[in-house]
Amino acid sequence: MRRWVVFEHTVEGLFLVALRGRLSAAAAASLRRTGLDLSKKLLPAYPFEIWKQCLEIAVRDLYSHLPRPEAWRRIGHALVEGMARTVIGRATAGVARLLGPLRALRRLEATLKSADNYVEARITERSATCLEVSINEVMGQPTYYQGILEASLAMTGAKGGRVELLSCEGGGATFRVQWSP
Repeated sequence: MRRWVVFEHTVEGLFLVALRGRLSAAAAASLRRTGLDLSKKLLPAYPFEIWKQCLEIAVRDLYSHLPRPEAWRRIGHALVEGMARTVIGRATAGVARLLGPLRALRRLEATLKSADNYVEARITERSATCLEVSINEVMGQPTYYQGILEASLAMTGAKGGRVELLSCEGGGATFRVQWSP
Protein backbone atom coordinates (compact mmCIF):
# COMPACT_ATOMS: atom_id res chain seq x y z
CA MET A 1 0.00 0.00 0.00
CA ARG A 2 1.32 3.43 -0.99
CA ARG A 3 2.09 5.81 1.88
CA TRP A 4 -0.02 9.00 1.70
CA VAL A 5 2.02 12.20 1.80
CA VAL A 6 1.58 15.94 1.38
CA PHE A 7 4.29 17.65 -0.66
CA GLU A 8 6.64 20.36 0.60
CA HIS A 9 5.18 23.25 -1.43
CA THR A 10 1.72 22.58 0.05
CA VAL A 11 3.12 22.82 3.58
CA GLU A 12 5.06 25.92 2.52
CA GLY A 13 1.96 27.58 1.06
CA LEU A 14 -0.08 27.17 4.21
CA PHE A 15 2.37 27.37 7.08
CA LEU A 16 5.21 29.54 5.72
CA VAL A 17 3.18 31.87 3.49
CA ALA A 18 -0.51 32.11 4.45
CA LEU A 19 -0.05 31.64 8.21
CA ARG A 20 3.37 33.29 8.59
CA GLY A 21 3.40 35.30 11.81
CA ARG A 22 -0.16 34.33 12.71
CA LEU A 23 0.38 31.19 14.78
CA SER A 24 1.04 31.44 18.52
CA ALA A 25 4.30 30.25 20.06
CA ALA A 26 2.32 27.40 21.66
CA ALA A 27 1.00 26.32 18.25
CA ALA A 28 4.50 26.46 16.74
CA ALA A 29 5.74 24.25 19.59
CA SER A 30 2.86 21.82 19.01
CA LEU A 31 3.68 21.69 15.30
CA ARG A 32 7.32 20.97 16.13
CA ARG A 33 6.33 18.10 18.48
CA THR A 34 4.03 16.75 15.77
CA GLY A 35 6.85 16.67 13.20
CA LEU A 36 6.70 20.07 11.44
CA ASP A 37 9.50 22.36 12.55
CA LEU A 38 8.89 25.69 10.84
CA SER A 39 12.34 26.97 11.89
CA LYS A 40 14.07 24.35 9.71
CA LYS A 41 14.12 23.56 6.01
CA LEU A 42 10.95 21.71 5.07
CA LEU A 43 11.09 18.04 4.20
CA PRO A 44 10.18 17.00 0.62
CA ALA A 45 6.97 15.41 1.93
CA TYR A 46 5.05 14.90 5.17
CA PRO A 47 2.96 11.88 6.13
CA PHE A 48 -0.81 12.30 5.89
CA GLU A 49 -1.29 11.79 9.64
CA ILE A 50 1.19 14.56 10.48
CA TRP A 51 -0.52 16.89 7.97
CA LYS A 52 -3.92 16.23 9.56
CA GLN A 53 -2.54 16.92 13.04
CA CYS A 54 -0.85 20.13 11.86
CA LEU A 55 -4.08 21.37 10.28
CA GLU A 56 -5.91 20.64 13.53
CA ILE A 57 -3.32 22.63 15.49
CA ALA A 58 -3.73 25.61 13.15
CA VAL A 59 -7.54 25.42 13.29
CA ARG A 60 -7.53 25.36 17.10
CA ASP A 61 -4.98 28.14 17.35
CA LEU A 62 -6.44 30.58 14.82
CA TYR A 63 -10.15 29.87 14.76
CA SER A 64 -11.18 28.48 18.16
CA HIS A 65 -13.78 31.28 18.36
CA LEU A 66 -15.61 29.91 15.29
CA PRO A 67 -17.76 26.82 14.80
CA ARG A 68 -15.49 23.99 13.63
CA PRO A 69 -16.96 23.73 10.12
CA GLU A 70 -16.30 27.43 9.51
CA ALA A 71 -12.82 27.17 11.01
CA TRP A 72 -11.94 24.33 8.63
CA ARG A 73 -13.42 26.24 5.67
CA ARG A 74 -11.16 29.18 6.50
CA ILE A 75 -8.07 26.95 6.66
CA GLY A 76 -9.03 25.67 3.19
CA HIS A 77 -9.18 29.27 1.93
CA ALA A 78 -5.83 30.06 3.57
CA LEU A 79 -4.20 27.05 1.91
CA VAL A 80 -5.20 28.17 -1.60
CA GLU A 81 -4.33 31.80 -0.92
CA GLY A 82 -0.92 30.82 0.42
CA MET A 83 -0.25 28.33 -2.36
CA ALA A 84 -1.05 31.04 -4.92
CA ARG A 85 1.88 33.03 -3.51
CA THR A 86 4.44 30.21 -3.94
CA VAL A 87 6.51 29.72 -7.09
CA ILE A 88 4.44 26.73 -8.24
CA GLY A 89 1.18 28.34 -7.13
CA ARG A 90 1.75 31.61 -9.01
CA ALA A 91 2.03 29.69 -12.26
CA THR A 92 -1.06 27.61 -11.48
CA ALA A 93 -3.08 30.71 -10.51
CA GLY A 94 -2.07 32.50 -13.70
CA VAL A 95 -3.18 29.57 -15.82
CA ALA A 96 -6.47 29.30 -13.87
CA ARG A 97 -7.30 32.94 -14.57
CA LEU A 98 -6.54 32.49 -18.26
CA LEU A 99 -8.63 29.33 -18.53
CA GLY A 100 -11.64 30.65 -16.60
CA PRO A 101 -13.79 28.66 -14.17
CA LEU A 102 -15.00 25.74 -16.28
CA ARG A 103 -11.73 24.90 -18.00
CA ALA A 104 -9.68 25.46 -14.83
CA LEU A 105 -11.96 23.21 -12.75
CA ARG A 106 -11.77 20.50 -15.40
CA ARG A 107 -8.07 20.35 -14.41
CA LEU A 108 -8.85 20.17 -10.68
CA GLU A 109 -7.63 16.63 -10.19
CA ALA A 110 -4.23 17.45 -11.65
CA THR A 111 -4.06 20.57 -9.48
CA LEU A 112 -4.93 18.60 -6.34
CA LYS A 113 -2.43 15.87 -7.27
CA SER A 114 0.33 18.47 -7.20
CA ALA A 115 -0.42 19.04 -3.49
CA ASP A 116 -0.32 15.42 -2.31
CA ASN A 117 -0.37 11.87 -3.60
CA TYR A 118 -3.76 10.65 -2.34
CA VAL A 119 -6.57 13.07 -3.21
CA GLU A 120 -8.61 12.12 -6.24
CA ALA A 121 -11.34 14.32 -7.67
CA ARG A 122 -14.09 13.36 -10.09
CA ILE A 123 -15.79 16.18 -11.99
CA THR A 124 -19.31 15.88 -13.40
CA GLU A 125 -20.41 18.82 -15.54
CA ARG A 126 -24.04 19.76 -14.93
CA SER A 127 -23.98 22.92 -17.06
CA ALA A 128 -21.51 25.52 -18.34
CA THR A 129 -21.59 27.13 -14.88
CA CYS A 130 -22.25 24.18 -12.56
CA LEU A 131 -20.17 21.14 -11.67
CA GLU A 132 -20.32 18.37 -9.12
CA VAL A 133 -16.95 17.61 -7.60
CA SER A 134 -16.42 14.35 -5.72
CA ILE A 135 -13.29 14.10 -3.60
CA ASN A 136 -12.20 10.71 -2.28
CA GLU A 137 -10.63 11.83 1.02
CA VAL A 138 -11.68 14.89 3.04
CA MET A 139 -10.11 13.92 6.40
CA GLY A 140 -13.52 14.04 8.08
CA GLN A 141 -13.57 17.80 7.43
CA PRO A 142 -15.58 18.42 4.24
CA THR A 143 -15.70 22.17 4.85
CA TYR A 144 -11.90 22.25 4.48
CA TYR A 145 -12.38 21.16 0.87
CA GLN A 146 -15.36 23.48 0.53
CA GLY A 147 -12.96 26.32 1.39
CA ILE A 148 -10.37 25.02 -1.07
CA LEU A 149 -12.99 24.88 -3.82
CA GLU A 150 -14.35 28.35 -2.98
CA ALA A 151 -10.89 29.92 -3.07
CA SER A 152 -9.99 28.01 -6.24
CA LEU A 153 -13.16 29.20 -7.93
CA ALA A 154 -12.43 32.81 -6.94
CA MET A 155 -8.89 32.42 -8.32
CA THR A 156 -10.34 31.67 -11.76
CA GLY A 157 -12.12 35.02 -11.79
CA ALA A 158 -15.57 33.45 -11.42
CA LYS A 159 -18.33 35.83 -10.37
CA GLY A 160 -21.06 34.83 -7.92
CA GLY A 161 -19.26 31.60 -7.00
CA ARG A 162 -20.88 29.19 -4.54
CA VAL A 163 -19.81 25.80 -3.23
CA GLU A 164 -22.35 23.60 -1.50
CA LEU A 165 -21.68 20.33 0.29
CA LEU A 166 -24.06 17.75 -1.21
CA SER A 167 -23.03 14.59 0.61
CA CYS A 168 -20.39 12.82 2.67
CA GLU A 169 -19.83 9.14 2.18
CA GLY A 170 -16.99 7.02 3.51
CA GLY A 171 -13.94 9.26 3.62
CA GLY A 172 -15.07 11.45 0.74
CA ALA A 173 -17.55 14.17 -0.10
CA THR A 174 -19.40 15.61 -3.09
CA PHE A 175 -19.87 19.33 -3.69
CA ARG A 176 -21.86 21.46 -6.11
CA VAL A 177 -19.69 24.25 -7.55
CA GLN A 178 -21.59 27.05 -9.32
CA TRP A 179 -20.90 30.53 -10.64
CA SER A 180 -22.69 33.21 -12.62
CA PRO A 181 -22.47 33.10 -16.44
